[in-house]
Amino acid sequence: MSLENILTQVATVAGSIQGIKKSHNLTPESIAELPNVICFPSAGDVDRAPSQRITKHKIKMQFRVSRANLPSAEKEARPYLAKVLDKFDQNVKLNGSCENSAITHYEYGALDFAGSPYLGWSFDILVTEQESVEFDA
Repeated sequence: MSLENILTQVATVAGSIQGIKKSHNLTPESIAELPNVICFPSAGDVDRAPSQRITKHKIKMQFRVSRANLPSAEKEARPYLAKVLDKFDQNVKLNGSCENSAITHYEYGALDFAGSPYLGWSFDILVTEQESVEFDA
C-alpha cells in the first residue's frame, strides 16, 4: 500500500463513474475533457500501535463541468453527487489499496483551474492505510 497507489485507485474509481471523460491522479497542466476529476493529497495523520503504522490520508477529489452556460452546467453537475457517493460506498477498500475509505465532506460551486472558471463538486475522502512495521528499540 502507498499514497501513490491510493491516489491511482481513487482516480480509477472516479473514472468508472458513467459520464466522466477523464480522471487524473496527478494534477494536469490544463483540462481538455469535461466532465473531469482531479485527485490529490490534502492532509494526513499518522498513528502507531505495536508493529503497526496507521495512516489516515485526506484526499481531495474535484469534479468539474464546463461553466459556459450556468443553468446547463448545474443540470449536468448536480446528479454527480449521488453517482459519486454510490460508487465510492460500493468500493470502500479502493480496489484493495487501503483498509477503508469514506467520503466525509463535500462542497458545491465554482472551481477555478489555471485561471478558468468551472462548476463542480469538491469531495474530501478519508482513506485509512494500515501497515506492518518494525520499530527500532
